[in-house]
Formats: sequence, C-alpha cells, structure tokens
Amino acid sequence: MSENSIEEHVTTIHQHGLSLPVERLKTSFDFFVTELKTIDDCETRSSLIGQMISPLISLSFKDKRLAEVELIQHDFFLILRDQILIEHLRRRHMEGNLTGEILLNVSILFTNLYHNITDTNVAECKHLLLHYPLIDELVQCLNELNNSDKHINDPHLFRSISFLLTALKHLQAKQIINNEYSLLKPLFSVIAQCLTSLNTIAMIRNLKRNFTQYLNHRNILFLDTMPLYSQWYSDYHDLEIFLQVLRIVLKEFTDWFTSCSPNSYRHCTAKMGSMIRHFTYFLVRPIESDKLKIFSEEFYDDYRRLVTHWILFLSSTLSFPSNKINTSATRTILQMLYNFTLHLNVLNYMKTMPILIPMLLQMTEVDHVEIQLNAYRCLGKLMREDDIKKM
Repeated sequence: MSENSIEEHVTTIHQHGLSLPVERLKTSFDFFVTELKTIDDCETRSSLIGQMISPLISLSFKDKRLAEVELIQHDFFLILRDQILIEHLRRRHMEGNLTGEILLNVSILFTNLYHNITDTNVAECKHLLLHYPLIDELVQCLNELNNSDKHINDPHLFRSISFLLTALKHLQAKQIINNEYSLLKPLFSVIAQCLTSLNTIAMIRNLKRNFTQYLNHRNILFLDTMPLYSQWYSDYHDLEIFLQVLRIVLKEFTDWFTSCSPNSYRHCTAKMGSMIRHFTYFLVRPIESDKLKIFSEEFYDDYRRLVTHWILFLSSTLSFPSNKINTSATRTILQMLYNFTLHLNVLNYMKTMPILIPMLLQMTEVDHVEIQLNAYRCLGKLMREDDIKKM
C-alpha cells in the first residue's frame, strides 16, 4: 500500500478540484482502485476510502465534472457502491459499528453526483444505482426503521438513507422503463408502509403549532424525504397505493397545518419549509396524469381547508413591505396555490374568494421570476379569458 502516493493524489484533487482534466481524475481513480484491491481488512479499506473521497465530497453539487460518463462508469464508483453503501448498510446490526460517517459521506457524494444527471450520462447512472443488492438493502433497512427503535439514535443511518433516496429521486426524474419500475416497486411499497404507519402519524401529531421547530433526522426522513421520493414514483397502474397513503395521512397533516398561524410562516426555517413543501406537494399532486380527478373528488374537503390556509399565508405575506418579503416562503406559497388549481373542484372554490386575484396581481410585481411565473399561471386558471385579454 502506497500511503504517500494516495496522499499525493488526494492533495492534488483538493488543490485543483474539478479544474483537473477528466483524464487526470481517471488516473487518480485508477490508482485508488489498484490500492484498494490489495486490502482485505474492511476497516482499513473504509478508512482509506474516506481519505480518497474527502476532496470529492467537498465539491459543490453544482460542479458537473464528476458526472462525466468516463468517471461515472469507473470501477471506483462501483467499489463505493458495493463496499461502502451495500456493505455498511448490512453492517448496521454489528455492535460497536463506527463506520456511519463513511456511509454518510459516500451517500452525500452519490446525491451530489446524481444532481447532475443528463440524457448523456443517464444510462451509466442507472447502471450504478439501479442495482438489486442496493435497492434490497434499502428496503430491508427502511422496514427496520419503521418497525423498530433499534437505530433511533443513529443519525448517520437516517441521513444516509435520506441522501440515497434523494439520489434515486434525481434518477427517477428521468424516464424509467418497466423493468426498472419493477426493481424499484418494493422500495416504493415500503415507503408507502412507512408513510401510513403509526410512526408517521405520531410524528405529525407531535409537531408543534409553529414553523420554527426543530426536526430531527428521523422526522426529516419520514416527513420530508419519503414524500419527495414518492412524488417521483409515478406508478399509475396502481393508484390504490397513493389513495391509501392519502386516506391515512392527509387529514392528519391538514389538521396540524391549519392549526398554525399564517403570520408565522414567513419565519419558517429551511428544514420546516422543505418538509411542508414536499409533503404538501405529494398530498396535493401525487401523480401527473388525468387521473388526478380521483383525488379531487375523494379529498376535496381537506384540499379546500389546505388551500384556504395557503391563501391566508399569501395575505399575511402581502401585509409586509415588498423589501421584507421572505422570498423562499413566497415561492412555495405560489407553487402550492398553482398545484391546487389542477383540481377543478378546488379551482372553482378558489374562484369564489374575491381577495385571491387582487393578491396574485400584486405578486406579479414582485422582483422574482419564479414568483411572477406562478402568479401568472394561477391567474390564467382563475380569470376569465376576456379579463386576461384586458390585463
């Protein structure tokens, strides 16, 4: 083992980052693979891998160089998948297992990598992550987390799974074919079980009536990451799974959400904002198809309660000077209002609220492209054609 040479490669990547040519990065990866193949001891190998990836996880997820096809298909990433992700998920049962940090760091690396999926590299990304042993291990792990408190004090495990599900979400945003859906269906099924479990119901009921509270990593996995993942699993052949989830959690979430003061939303923390955005999006727009009408009819009462509260959020936002507007919170409000307009019966209800159109017109003057866009999209749904032409 050439520790000095490993350090030299790591230092070079640290110093030059992704300004290095792809061929130079491949040379480092080749060297890493050669060194790792000489090591049989799992702990030693994990320690070295931690050293090797340290400059990679410090790179911004916006950097696209690692997502080059020549790098994604490199054996180094296969080693990270097989010997860290799969192996360390399996070792979660071992007493005194202290390898959580390396599992977390590789999970972060994969999430950053999959943030940059394109039509050019999607085949290589699928080959790397749509791997039965990895998917199966995630399924088994989620089953345990849902049915046992054994790992409740293991934040590295909860965070690692959140990052891996996020990576898979990025992948599923690209076109997934039938045999890939078959591979992923057990994962979606266990997530549906988690979302409808007593654990999730208890988490929602235990939320405080404000938007500044602390969410632990278990909360984030169940209430934020799982809904985010699920909204990208568009299995329209089995709508009953989506319906069953909403039948159990929609009213619980609606009861909590509508108990919170609209005036407090502008102070929403980043993690709470993410959870509210992803959970609401999944509950209101779980699928992207003409079958959305099924949800409109069954869940109208809760949708009406939710959209009324979101409109109150918008009213509260407009009570402050434009330079004091919380841009992130306002973006979410407008996106959610647009999602509700996709339900025709909810849209008709929104049309009965005289304050809504004037408030949306005010939003078109906010100096933010996305806020303006969603304001106009809502207005296009709410206003009559003649009024739109006059405007």
